[in-house]
Amino acid sequence: MELRQLRYFITVAEELSFTRAAALLFAAQSTVSAAVRALEEELQVSLFDRSTRTVALSSAGEVFLPEAKSVVGAAERAREVVGEASRTLRGSLRVGTMTRITALDLPRLVGAFRQRHPLVDIRIQVSGSGAGGIAEDVRRGRLDVGVMALPAAEAHDLDLRQFATIPYVVILPTEHPLAQRERIALKDLAHENFVSGASGFGSRAAMDRAFGELGITRRVSVEITDIASAASYVRAIGGAAVVPRYEPVGAAGVVVKPVSGPVPSLALSFAVRAGREPSPAVAALLKLSPNYTRDDGTF
Repeated sequence: MELRQLRYFITVAEELSFTRAAALLFAAQSTVSAAVRALEEELQVSLFDRSTRTVALSSAGEVFLPEAKSVVGAAERAREVVGEASRTLRGSLRVGTMTRITALDLPRLVGAFRQRHPLVDIRIQVSGSGAGGIAEDVRRGRLDVGVMALPAAEAHDLDLRQFATIPYVVILPTEHPLAQRERIALKDLAHENFVSGASGFGSRAAMDRAFGELGITRRVSVEITDIASAASYVRAIGGAAVVPRYEPVGAAGVVVKPVSGPVPSLALSFAVRAGREPSPAVAALLKLSPNYTRDDGTF
């Protein structure tokens, strides 16, 4: 049996969908299906119970899954050891990141990494589902390292390497009654229509908790995946946003104010799976990263 077949089987088993597995593997669905069928023929068992609408692991598939993961994991470790022994890193590195972040210059970091390790191919995956999606992909081995905003309390099975701390700011239309204040308290925004990150974003979860602790259930009228667009939507709906401070903060028709009172800041981190040593490629990337991050309070 081939490692490729095992990887395809593992991904289908985790997703319980040939369509989603193919998308994650950057392969045609027919290719994934054919690889799994070939594996089943070699093993002379059905690894999945298939219907027109659902895919489920068969009893044989459930027994085989941990063994397949063990084989693939051992092969990956062997490859890493050989590469390290030859002092030449090879293979691939999968990096997940958020839609927009300036506290990390990822293109320059990737460029510096490639100069030192030209035989490592890098795949950048920009997440539209925020920190939650990146964290899950790292946990399940679909990403080698993630760049995310996730509180340490929620980093189950992840090792976070923090590199920046970002304060929150309030964005309001210039004609808003609170626009002339130097600082704005969250409790004074109880009745606003909010522009906010979508569910799964670290900043959204943090603000939902902060308002919840004040006994406020805020109304999110517009969900966005790029905080750089927050000011435009605040101006358009006449609402409010509480977001990590970003550049450029200025936009015609809105004001940007600091938050008064105790408000959590947003921690930006690299995340890898906990409980195991990072691969040589991940370790090399993390070692280079301080040269391409900044902690000046700007997202």
